[in-house]
Amino acid sequence: MNNALPSNSKWIGLGLAVWAVLACSAEASEPPVNGNGNHSSNTSGSGGTLSIVPSGGSSSVGTSGSSATPMGGQAPSTSGGSSPSGTAGSAPTGTAGTAPAGTGGQMGGALSACPAPPAAGAIGDTLIDDLEDKDNGVAKVGGRSGFWYTYVDALGSTITPKPDSTGAAPLLPGSTNCHGGMACIIVSGTTGAADTVGMKYPYAGVGFDFSNAKKPCVYNGSAYSGIKFWARGDVEITIKVNISATADAAGGGTCATGCSNGHGLKVVLTPDWAQVDVPFATIMQDPTWGTQVPFDKATLLSFQVQFPSGGPFNAALDDLTFY
Repeated sequence: MNNALPSNSKWIGLGLAVWAVLACSAEASEPPVNGNGNHSSNTSGSGGTLSIVPSGGSSSVGTSGSSATPMGGQAPSTSGGSSPSGTAGSAPTGTAGTAPAGTGGQMGGALSACPAPPAAGAIGDTLIDDLEDKDNGVAKVGGRSGFWYTYVDALGSTITPKPDSTGAAPLLPGSTNCHGGMACIIVSGTTGAADTVGMKYPYAGVGFDFSNAKKPCVYNGSAYSGIKFWARGDVEITIKVNISATADAAGGGTCATGCSNGHGLKVVLTPDWAQVDVPFATIMQDPTWGTQVPFDKATLLSFQVQFPSGGPFNAALDDLTFY
């Protein structure tokens, strides 16, 4: 990748072009399992920084940077009985096998019950996970208590590490080519091709709940403006920040109909580490289906990175923080 920043006119044009892309995505949470969650901050390293701005604005990307657009096309999926898979711009249509497994907390759980009121982070409690303790829990900072997990469709797609519903094989960090330390989340796999006639859109993903008591608990992120993390890979990803109003009761939310339309954006990963910026002010839902609600950072549930239909993928995540 050319390390030089593009001219303003060229970059603005690119920003307009990528804004026209809509994403097909599905919300999911695979049951996490116990971990001790003791972390120490480690944000050193080199690479690009990615920023996202509204349509018509200018963006900047540094060395090893990648491109991103606010997500305007997530397709719904079931999560413990919520909306089945569909396609961007059309009504969801149920198809057997398109729902992710689990609802994000049936096994394990750091808490015996969801906190009331919800746990809330202070402005200085920015570390989410630097992975250096090499367990599957996010950092026990700011009242957070969630766990990492993977999820995959039932259409034959694969992801490694495999989803674990028993607690016997929790998702643990790897150690190959990590960012600024000795551990990072590393996943790989293959998703099947989309079937637009049958309304089937294979997928796989990785993520964590911010708080967990055998299901996702609401977490108050009002002190923060967004999330940053470092990533490398060979595929376009869909980033999702799920809130209570877009998840059903089984997933820890309050949504009754048209659920799973979480807020997010799309990013094209590069083989080199690059920092990804997920500003809460600009992430969005697919406007063409499902329950439409403003993003409410006081009701966070989970953070997910999902891989699209259509082929193999490799990705690594590291050094996640609020800001």
